[in-house]
Amino acid sequence: MKRDVLSRLIGAVLLGGFLPMAAPAQAADNPPVTDVLPSGVPLPFPSTAPDSTPQGWDTTLLGDPAGFRSRLKAHGIRLHLQDVEELWGVASGGMSRGATYDGATIVTLNIDTAPLFGWHDGLFNISAIQLRGRSATEDRVGAINTLSGYDAGGRNTRLFELWYGQGFWNNRLDIRLGAIDPDTEFLVSDNASLFLNADFGWPGVPSANLYGGGPSWPLSVPGIRARIIPTYPVSILVGVMDDNPTGGVFFSERSVLDMNPTGTRFSLSTGVLAMAEVDVSVDAAVLSDAPSGALPGVWKLGGFYDSGAFPDRRYDTQGHLLAASDSNGQPLMHHGNWMIYGIVDQTFWNPDGDDPKAASVFARIMGTGGKQNSLSFGVQAGFTFHGIVPWRSDDVLGLGWGMSSAGSRAWNFNRDSLESGADDVLPLRTEHHIELTWQAPVWNGVVVQPDFQYIHHVGGGILNASTGRRVGDAAVFGLNVTTSF
Repeated sequence: MKRDVLSRLIGAVLLGGFLPMAAPAQAADNPPVTDVLPSGVPLPFPSTAPDSTPQGWDTTLLGDPAGFRSRLKAHGIRLHLQDVEELWGVASGGMSRGATYDGATIVTLNIDTAPLFGWHDGLFNISAIQLRGRSATEDRVGAINTLSGYDAGGRNTRLFELWYGQGFWNNRLDIRLGAIDPDTEFLVSDNASLFLNADFGWPGVPSANLYGGGPSWPLSVPGIRARIIPTYPVSILVGVMDDNPTGGVFFSERSVLDMNPTGTRFSLSTGVLAMAEVDVSVDAAVLSDAPSGALPGVWKLGGFYDSGAFPDRRYDTQGHLLAASDSNGQPLMHHGNWMIYGIVDQTFWNPDGDDPKAASVFARIMGTGGKQNSLSFGVQAGFTFHGIVPWRSDDVLGLGWGMSSAGSRAWNFNRDSLESGADDVLPLRTEHHIELTWQAPVWNGVVVQPDFQYIHHVGGGILNASTGRRVGDAAVFGLNVTTSF
């Protein structure tokens, strides 16, 4: 039996090995044709891409040359390659003006276990990332939230996800086990995924408050997650995982990519992160008896608890102020951390029913405690407009806003520092960012996305060391080109 399975696996790979690789899937928030997981859940290609919508296998740059893709798919094998190129230019404000490049290449291999092993409703997933370029946010802007999810601030090649998923009971239960990235499923707003600023993906609040920024792109952690569908339209998502994707200390001068350069460092010594989310699908047209087409929406409520130890943002281990001259510089540690959040994704205008023309609104609100967190409150909200550009039915326009507010003790630490006479600190402010973006498929598998962002109170009002003045509000233009193979 094992020899027969192995021969089929080798044969499936050789079947397409002498043909050219198929190419870029559509990387848009327009509705491409999508496949589904064995569990029936839409399968993202790549699940690795931050702020990206599910990718369809039938919308690639090279399509299905000589039946290569179809032959592999018949044996349950899917290999996908996505390339992202970004250029950012700071037009005014920030720490310095100029242009910066970043890019990423993501490779994902999925194996459906039914054709090869006879295990129905099973899926094996492995993915890897190659990152390049520099960080426009770090080098030129100084904002709390990075301009793009791909603005990772490092250059390396690394393992991303490695997990096995299995469906049970007619796929009412779907479980994944392995190295997982929870931000592809938890805390996700589908409409916010159009935008490039990382705050619309894995938000700044958990990123600032968890070890290594939390388990999010481009990092993964060992864990298990389960999706349960007790009854339509309710879906419950739960996960238990390691809380530290870098395996390092909370405060470090090294970047998270340098602390875990290959993506294979799995440390279980810090704490356990437990996440839970309840999703409810609604059709506002049914609820309001509207005469137009369907108005689909998803409303979510969730949160997490981290069992690790987290540093106080104002006091040291002796009870002294960290900003005081008599402080020992060692912050008081608190056991545990938490966050709660709510998300609304709702279409409110769909005049032609099945026509892609539609308008939607989204909002995501999150809050956490102020003792051990530098950011305690965050909001992202905005609008997306599908198909309203004449002759461009697949284009999507978006206008979004986000803010990140400091915790109570972080505010007080800033005040303590000012009172102690620190000359490198300014009064703390709340950072806001506004984004206007336009996502346009220009060819099968090729999507171009021009983008504009304005950051108000950059970094919470940080000092520009080179000028001795507060960093000015930044106006940034960007261009993202995503090609799926």
